[in-house]
Amino acid sequence: MIIVNANLPVKEEKKDEVIKQAETLINASRTHEGNISYNLYQDVIDGSLIFIEKWESQEALQAHMQTPEFIEFGEAIKESVTAPLGIKLIVGEEIEGN
Repeated sequence: MIIVNANLPVKEEKKDEVIKQAETLINASRTHEGNISYNLYQDVIDGSLIFIEKWESQEALQAHMQTPEFIEFGEAIKESVTAPLGIKLIVGEEIEGN
């Protein structure tokens, strides 16, 4: 399983707009082949946004990144971010019984 943690540094005044735009991306991504989960979270302390995604494989993640909704979301928010996304990819394995 591939786990993606993508920090989304957004201008404070644009945060609600970005969250709203993310809804389309999230809903579509959850239907993409190989997706296990796809969510956007907001830190309760500093208000920062982070996508946390789980994919069955690196190939599924790469295919997702080529979809129109992924590309359109990136274009739509480019004026709302303060820096490039901070992306970490983690290879994980689910532990049964916990």
